[in-house]
Amino acid sequence: MFALPAFCYSMHATLSLVALEGMNIPMYGAIKRCTPLFNLILSVVYLKKPMPSPRLITSIIIITFGCSVAAMTDPTFNGFAFLMGGASVLLQSLQQTLLQQCGENHLSPLHVLHLNSCISVVPFLILTILQGELTDVLTYEYIQDTSFHMIFTLLLVMGLLLNFSMFLCTMLNCALTTSVVGVTKSVFQTIIGFFAFGGVTLHPVNVAGIALNTTGGVMYTYEKYQDQKRKLRKTNFEDTTAQQGGWELKEKLPVI
Repeated sequence: MFALPAFCYSMHATLSLVALEGMNIPMYGAIKRCTPLFNLILSVVYLKKPMPSPRLITSIIIITFGCSVAAMTDPTFNGFAFLMGGASVLLQSLQQTLLQQCGENHLSPLHVLHLNSCISVVPFLILTILQGELTDVLTYEYIQDTSFHMIFTLLLVMGLLLNFSMFLCTMLNCALTTSVVGVTKSVFQTIIGFFAFGGVTLHPVNVAGIALNTTGGVMYTYEKYQDQKRKLRKTNFEDTTAQQGGWELKEKLPVI
């Protein structure tokens, strides 16, 4: 049952790292923000969910258009890296959609995380052997270093918390919300990526495309928040109306 989302998770993580080898961090963040487009399609086609509001659809179009503009004017464009990045986005969207379905089947986030971790060991081990990285790990010069063990343990804990929070968010909300709920993180990631790690050639149109992409993400987050408030008000109104109707019916009943 959970083999497909675990496989999608494994391939998404692998292809993301492959993509990062050929593109800068701001462009990687721009591609990742195209995830809502695929989640929108999958939620309507696969999960049979209703279409989101026009404003939400508009924000998703802006996100995707901004990414396209940034990609076409990226001075360091690498076709293979962009292909791998696009494939990782598609796999992440599919995984989040399947996770949402697991939440609707009443699986707990901790159970889902446990299944994902156990099943993902197999594809990750196969990929490690095929790429010849097992020997590199065993011969790593800092493999016996205590500081390396401490940092590696910290990374494992952070990865565990990240995956658990992502699964929890997807199962309590929806895949579409999860795909853009990290827009604040991606904004900081883009800004830091421009200046902190080097290798980024600034181009006005490229920067404008990334800014447009980020703006679309902020618009989506705001509109999603407003949409949730409208739904909550509607639910409260219906509950109040039903309660008032019950009291009116009770008052009309004859006293015995």
